[in-house]
Amino acid sequence: MRSAGIRLIVPAAILALAGCTSDPKTQPIGAAAATPAVSWDGTYRGVVQITAVGSGIQRQWCETDPAMVVQVTGNALTYRMPHPNAPDNPTPVYSGSITRDGAFNIQLISGVMSGRIVGNHMSGAISGSVCTYSFSTDRS
Repeated sequence: MRSAGIRLIVPAAILALAGCTSDPKTQPIGAAAATPAVSWDGTYRGVVQITAVGSGIQRQWCETDPAMVVQVTGNALTYRMPHPNAPDNPTPVYSGSITRDGAFNIQLISGVMSGRIVGNHMSGAISGSVCTYSFSTDRS
């Protein structure tokens, strides 16, 4: 009878001791704390200005509305850039995604819009086929 009691106590003691360890519990691989999502969404308002004009190009062809408005939805930006004085009145539309760190680089056949958002401020450059611009905006 005594051996039956010992047989029950020994396994119970082993199980109890197995849970008592001084080793800290480690987090399983792939279970790292989730990084909070970043949202750049909003309306950014500011200015765009001509910084260079291609050889043989009339400056007025590069003119656009200096009051720049960029819409960001779902961490993707859209900016329409009309050229009312250029032949055929082209209006390139820059649309593309913004990375987690706020950078963007949108390439069209006729140009590239690149820049970065830091906090509520967006700035960068637009290199068109014959005109170059810089811009600076703030989220409103």
